[in-house]
Amino acid sequence: MGYSMRVLLDTNIILYWLIPDNLFHTNARTIIKHCLDGKIKGYVTSHSLTDVFYICRKHFSIEQLQNLLLLLVSNFEILVEEKADFMSVLKETQFFDLEDGLQMVCAKNADLDYIVTENLKDFKNSKVKAISIETALKGFSV
Repeated sequence: MGYSMRVLLDTNIILYWLIPDNLFHTNARTIIKHCLDGKIKGYVTSHSLTDVFYICRKHFSIEQLQNLLLLLVSNFEILVEEKADFMSVLKETQFFDLEDGLQMVCAKNADLDYIVTENLKDFKNSKVKAISIETALKGFSV
């Protein structure tokens, strides 16, 4: 299937989708729906899934979380971090955040089109361009 774009979703995008009391919930729901419908090829990192599980335990039952994560794992490509990825990020002279650094390395390694995030400033040094959800939804025919 030819996708209009291949994107890594920042952990926060998944959290915005799952937890409705935020400004980005509606757009996060839309981009996740496009990924689930196969209009956009969605990628997430393995550490994002563990972070989401941990953070969302106070919002969902374990069974609900299992079902939500199974939905993601079944429909998204999962990018797994290797030792070399951690080494690369930790040796970076402009090191600032392990999670964001790993997402940038994973997106680069997978040769993705974009990283979708609402924390654009955290991804300014990324080799893969970071765009907002709104930009992703407006700028591409999905």
